[in-house]
Amino acid sequence: MKLKIKTTATWLVIVAAVCSSVVVLAQSPENSDVNLGGKWKGTRRTTGLGPYVNRVQNIEFDLIQTGDALSGSYKCYGGKQATSDCPNPVGKVASGTFTDGDLKIVVQTLPAGNTCKFTGSVVGTKMNGRYSCYSGGSLSSVGVWHTSRH
Repeated sequence: MKLKIKTTATWLVIVAAVCSSVVVLAQSPENSDVNLGGKWKGTRRTTGLGPYVNRVQNIEFDLIQTGDALSGSYKCYGGKQATSDCPNPVGKVASGTFTDGDLKIVVQTLPAGNTCKFTGSVVGTKMNGRYSCYSGGSLSSVGVWHTSRH
């Protein structure tokens, strides 16, 4: 009799685990349901590297999403035009992914070819995270960024 109770209890635990997994999967957002295509505008703020702490720049992504892959364009500007804050105000999304809720965008600025890496997350109509920029292979800027869909 004890063996039958243990076997029945084991099966109940397995069935409960499978049912709860199905519920969790049904509630998890799928990347295919989230389309990041379009314009996203906001700011980036430096958080380190010498005298450039707390410098705020306006940024804009114009994204195209194909599956989990992202492409498109990027703008960075102080006010309405390029300034010393953003000497390379335009760029292209060299690569990007949105997988399992993790956002990664790599921007190549033009004409200098500097690289900025944006990582973060998406919540509703907002994207935010951290970024790092490299000039000539050396780290030139780090900070946080926030955008919203426009």
